[in-house]
Amino acid sequence: MRSPILRWTKLAAAAMVVVAAVAACSSSGSSTGAASGGTTAASGGTGNTVNPTWPTEITFGEVGESDATTLLQSLAPLVKLVQDKMDVKLNVTTGTSYAAMIEAQEAGKAQLVAYGPFSYWIALNHGLKIQNVGLDITAPNTDGGYYSYAVVDPQRTSDINSIKDVAGKKVCFSDPASTSGYLYPSYGLLQVGISPSTGVTPVFAGSDSTTAIDVAQGSCQVGFTNNFSLPTIYTANHISKSAIKIIWTSPEIPGNPVAASDSLPQSFRTALENLLVNEANSTYMAAHGYCSSVSSCSTITGQYGYANPSLANYSTIGQICKLTKSPSCNLS
Repeated sequence: MRSPILRWTKLAAAAMVVVAAVAACSSSGSSTGAASGGTTAASGGTGNTVNPTWPTEITFGEVGESDATTLLQSLAPLVKLVQDKMDVKLNVTTGTSYAAMIEAQEAGKAQLVAYGPFSYWIALNHGLKIQNVGLDITAPNTDGGYYSYAVVDPQRTSDINSIKDVAGKKVCFSDPASTSGYLYPSYGLLQVGISPSTGVTPVFAGSDSTTAIDVAQGSCQVGFTNNFSLPTIYTANHISKSAIKIIWTSPEIPGNPVAASDSLPQSFRTALENLLVNEANSTYMAAHGYCSSVSSCSTITGQYGYANPSLANYSTIGQICKLTKSPSCNLS
């Protein structure tokens, strides 16, 4: 029986294509090895030198930003850390939508997935057996909470100064299953009486970075991004700060989780959580030669590290789903 996720109107094709791409990696030993590693770990004898019941390789899936190469480079220190500390090769695959990543994890093609809060909530409600093992953070001693922004290019659209002015405009959202790129923006628009589907001309750009880039390049009049993604477009994509003006900020969003499949041994998931929370941070990695300095590590990875998953409360996602009645909230 086909998964209900594949019936999401704007995501069906993307999910099918990306999951096929993940599967195609098996011909070179990437995803097939990772999937079988998660399976054979339960029976032992995998060849892992740290724990013989652990896999020797797994696949980490993440929705690609505007530059997939940059994304892969940003994960390089984490890939090496996991190899060194857990004797696990971390293969990385990118998808064009959160639906694709949910499908990949459900099918066993990705054992680790970096979700947004909304897509994580969708995955759990879809029945995926997954465990939150860490929250992205940009500074130590924080909980990973962040904000959605509505941005415009003030030189192109001087008449848009608040979210109330967005009615009738061409608007770039990122993904129907994105928290900062669609769910919270939908809530913000509805709060001022604007339908996110009929009160604007919606475009799904793919990522929270792309939405802001499209605004700066004139493809959209308004874009919804977030305070984590926005700074990267100035450096990685060479967008001038004068081309971006923030006209709306959302309520705080709970942190972005990394979710591990329950097909992985519990001891492995516990060890991975400890590694992410305690060692996969800029201070530790700089001190142990994974990058040249704390600031360099943060620049490369685009974050400081990971926080304890217990700090996030995703009940607000369900509450906003009830208020917005977003189609992506309904998996039936």
